[in-house]
Amino acid sequence: ELLSASGTASFSVTPLTPAELRLLPYLQTHLTVPEISARLFISRNTVSTEVGSIYRKLGASSRSEAVERAVAVGLLGA
Repeated sequence: ELLSASGTASFSVTPLTPAELRLLPYLQTHLTVPEISARLFISRNTVSTEVGSIYRKLGASSRSEAVERAVAVGLLGA
């Protein structure tokens, strides 16, 4: 994490795919991977793979950290 001149956090983030961006808001919820997969009509394995990719691209190791970083870079509203 780096602080920019304005004092806000800035991360170097690899762009997320459209599929990852579609899934990202669900990470802010209490929904489990099976529940997310049912809502998006995709397999649990696909959700797990995309979540792992989101974590990697955002440099996060947990769901809450991924959400925090997504909010910090403007991918999600607070």
